[in-house]
Amino acid sequence: MPLGHFFFIIFLMFSVNFIFYRFNFKMNRSFYFLTFFYLLAFFAYSQQVDGIDKYREDQFYIGFSLAIQDQGIPEFKQNGFSNYFQLGFIRDIHLNSKGNFSLGIGLGYGFTHFNSNLNLVENLNNDLNLSQLNDSKNKLTYSSITFPLEFRWRTSTFTETAFWRVYGGVKYSHNFNQKFESPIDGKLQTNMINKNISSLYLSMGYNTWNLYFEYDLDLIYKSEFSLSDGTKLDVRALKVGLIFYLL
Repeated sequence: MPLGHFFFIIFLMFSVNFIFYRFNFKMNRSFYFLTFFYLLAFFAYSQQVDGIDKYREDQFYIGFSLAIQDQGIPEFKQNGFSNYFQLGFIRDIHLNSKGNFSLGIGLGYGFTHFNSNLNLVENLNNDLNLSQLNDSKNKLTYSSITFPLEFRWRTSTFTETAFWRVYGGVKYSHNFNQKFESPIDGKLQTNMINKNISSLYLSMGYNTWNLYFEYDLDLIYKSEFSLSDGTKLDVRALKVGLIFYLL
């Protein structure tokens, strides 16, 4: 890896740290490690093509999905459509000379918007807590830095740019900038979402248009948040939508 790429990685790491410090977002050591690892992989794996049979599908992606809250809470209501937006870049690492099997290492951004009848109120210690259900349409939003790692199969060749694909893998999301909004209390900054969530995902399709499915392996809400009757918020997100790959 060229020395200039290494110093650029260091520069990006300090830039990310400054942005999170500026907006008072805390990061753990695993986030630093993953960021450094992914940036290192981006630049260490050369863009040079080694012969006509070896090529890569480095791609930008953008996706829009419906977010379905998978739960078993009595009287829970979705209250309209929830959604998920994502964009990022995938570095392609081919596993064979034809290039139709490969690994994808990515870095991206996600924005999640949930609608439900979960209400956020203050408890006796003036701490925000989810403690009751009501009939109003309350909104929960948060941003994520995402690290997708996927196995890729496609029917492409060195000269064929329109092809069938099936990509699937695991995604790690570091969540921040959590906000809750209700018709009564307005917008509030909160910390009820787990900062680190892993998920499985699958995309399949032809050329630019592809179906996208994602399911959380971890719960959305922190374990200390529950309803007033003690019901745990065992909620996971199922995302179904479209993802577009752009060269």
